[in-house]
This record gives sequence, C-alpha cells and structure tokens, in this order.
Amino acid sequence: MLVAVLMIFLVFSFTGVAVLNVAYVSTASSAETVNNIKLQYAMESSVNESLWRMNNGPDSLINVEADGITTLFDPVLNVLSVKVDKFQMETEILLDLSEDTHFDRALASDETINTNGYDTDIDEENRSRFFTFLPEVDMDYFTDNAVAVHPESFHKFEGGKGKGKHSDDDDMADGIHIFTGSFIEFKNMNLANHTLVFTGRFIYFKDRNNIDAPIPADSADAMPALVFTNPDNYFEIDAEGKHYEKEDVINGAIYTAGTIILKKGQLSGPVVGNTISLEPGEDFQNHIDFKDTEHPHHYRWHKGFKGKKHYDWPKQIGRWKTKSWKKKHNHA
Repeated sequence: MLVAVLMIFLVFSFTGVAVLNVAYVSTASSAETVNNIKLQYAMESSVNESLWRMNNGPDSLINVEADGITTLFDPVLNVLSVKVDKFQMETEILLDLSEDTHFDRALASDETINTNGYDTDIDEENRSRFFTFLPEVDMDYFTDNAVAVHPESFHKFEGGKGKGKHSDDDDMADGIHIFTGSFIEFKNMNLANHTLVFTGRFIYFKDRNNIDAPIPADSADAMPALVFTNPDNYFEIDAEGKHYEKEDVINGAIYTAGTIILKKGQLSGPVVGNTISLEPGEDFQNHIDFKDTEHPHHYRWHKGFKGKKHYDWPKQIGRWKTKSWKKKHNHA
C-alpha cells in the first residue's frame, strides 16, 4: 500500500511539474505575443509619424533617434528605414517611398477630376489622383528647343489632303512647335514625334487628328504631346463625321493649365490638368479609350516642367521590406 501511495504521489508530482512548465511556457509565450504587438504598434506609429513629417516639411525632419526608435531617410534611394529596439525585441524595416508624380497617373489634377460615373478602364497602377499643385510649365525650355514658333491667330492647319496637294502636316518638322495665337484649328493632321505647345485660347481639333509625342529612349524623361499653358483655355476631345467615327488619337501626355473635356477619342495618357471632365458625346455616351498599358513609356517625368527634384512630392509606401524582427537575448 505504501508503495502504491508513493507511486501516486510521484505521478502527481510529475503532473504538477508538467502543469507548472506548461503554465510557464504559456505565460512566456503570451508575454512574447504582447511584446510583438507592442513592437508592431510602435513600428506603425513611427512610420505614420515619419510620413506625416515628410509630407508637411523638409525631408530632413524625419531623421530622428529617441526612445529606442531610429528613423532615417535616404533621399537618393527614396528609402525610409525604421529601427525599433524596445520591449525585449528589436526590428528594422525598409520602405520604398518612390515619388509619385502627375505623369505617373492617367488622370491627375490639383482641382477637379469628374468622371460623371463613366468607367475609364484605366489600369490600377495608373489610377487617377489629386495633387496639391500642378507642375510648372518651363516656357524657356520649350522656346529654346522649339523647331518653329507659329504666331498666327484665326488660322487653320489642315493635313491629309492627298497626293499632289499641299498639306500643313508635311511642313511641320519633328520636334517642338509653339503656337502663340488664339482661335487655332487643327484638322485631319497627322504628326509623329511632335510636341505642340499652345499659349493662347480657343484651340480646336476638327475631323480626325493623330498626334504622337516622341518616344523616350531608355530611362530618359519623356516629351508631352500637347501643352496648353493658358489657364482660361477650354479644350475638347470629341468626334465628328456622319457616324461619329472621326475621333482623335493622341499618344503622349496632355497638359493643360485650364479645362479639358474628354468625350470620344483614343488617348495614351497621362492627362494632367486643372479641370478634367469625362462627358457624354453625340450619342450621350462617353467613348474615351485609354491605352495606358500599351504606352508605359509615357508614364514618367516629362521635360519642359522643370526638374523632378524641383518639387516636394507627396510620399507614399511603395514596397515594404522587413530587414529583421527578432527577440533579444539577455546575457547574465
């Protein structure tokens, strides 16, 4: 009987030790879980604060080391590093804060983008975005690099007249053309490797026009297709013809300091303007066909709008990489 009692006592002892061990492991695991949550909260708070600092002041304000948290921004690589050493844990993450510009978006404005419920079918990567400013047109750049300046007002440029007949598009050499007059009409023009800059008002595209901006080489800045510098200018992209089939095709960025109305046509984008509106055409439907995914080379910074680093761009998280996340070991 004594042996049996001792055996039962031994079993209970082992069971008690096991329970205590499980309780200890469970408690330790719970404490580690809590520390992980605290660490994650501290990390996310630091990231949010850093982004707020960067978007509301000089980027240098982000470089801070306090209370176990170190934040550092590399303006060359556009990488934000956040290191947290707290709660018996330490971690470091790297965030890609690549600058997002107007020319990275199919539709970009500092004031109005009105789609009126129409589906643009723009790729998610190029979706519309509002900015707090518009890029500044550098007229000195366009003037210094122009192949021609056209001062006429109340003038029609007409192309596509056929063999043996004069066509204005044949007279326009590749490159930058500046039009300083008002009441200018483009009809049936076909221009490749061109940038058209209009400083006046009342610019009309009639019949069918095909304008192609130059295709940038490798990683070079792009050139726009159309630039309207007058904030009072109102420009429409629509279609004509008996069956409403004569639409414009514009491959390259369109910039306007004024208003652009999109009704029917084929555009590569980006479209950058103070006021952008998609509206119904002749058949009460909107037929703007964005070919943004077919022309990715136009989605980059553009010449003629000063240098990209001239502006303080809003920062956003592009890619998030965890460099380290580990529990610290205390050494006696």
